[in-house]
Amino acid sequence: MFFGLTEHILFILTNIYHSLFCEHYKSYPVEIYFGFAFPQWFHLIPYSHWTGALVEFTNFVSTFTWNYTDLFIILISISLREKFNQVSYRIKANANPSNKFWKEIREDYYKISRLTKVVDSQIAGLVLISFLNNIVFLCIQLYNSIKEREAIIDSIYFFYSFGYIVFRFIAVSLYSATLNEASRKPLKYLYCLSTEHYSIDVSRLITQINYLPNGITGHGFFLITKNFLLQVQRQLWSPWN
Repeated sequence: MFFGLTEHILFILTNIYHSLFCEHYKSYPVEIYFGFAFPQWFHLIPYSHWTGALVEFTNFVSTFTWNYTDLFIILISISLREKFNQVSYRIKANANPSNKFWKEIREDYYKISRLTKVVDSQIAGLVLISFLNNIVFLCIQLYNSIKEREAIIDSIYFFYSFGYIVFRFIAVSLYSATLNEASRKPLKYLYCLSTEHYSIDVSRLITQINYLPNGITGHGFFLITKNFLLQVQRQLWSPWN
């Protein structure tokens, strides 16, 4: 959230700097600033102080809502990931598991899987909007990278904003992908079981983990895994290579 505030301040400073070179700045400083900062709005509607204040407020709230949405997805992913890690810790810590133990593990794993799907169904729209926003703004910044920047403040804002968007997109993707990784972690211990500890519940648990993947999805369009992040990165950078 602090990095988001810094990015917003740099956005304001950049537009103030460009406004200073306008010949009418001394007469209409506020109107000139908003014309530079939000041309997409004031080409459509006439400027007034109340519309300028409304646009600035909307932009400020949108900036922090965007940042909070990504942070919220990260925190949800971490919480669910730790639930799956608890199952892996129990399997690893039990040196002599019984059939009753494996039945409890399978039932607990199913409950966590069910919880993950319920949570995912509630935040799926939020995840889809978050990823679309990040990818769109990442593409915009890639396009802006070919533009010439004359002032130092332009370069500072561009590199900071571009780096921040990349960092946030990778952070959301990686933390969300760790949920899928944690849900598959029990397989590492299940495949190493000796024959005497193998049971029908172990077989069912292996089948469930392999064929019912867990994780955060974008309304069913994609499942966030590490491979998904690599595929998105490849698609974004391939036109620039």
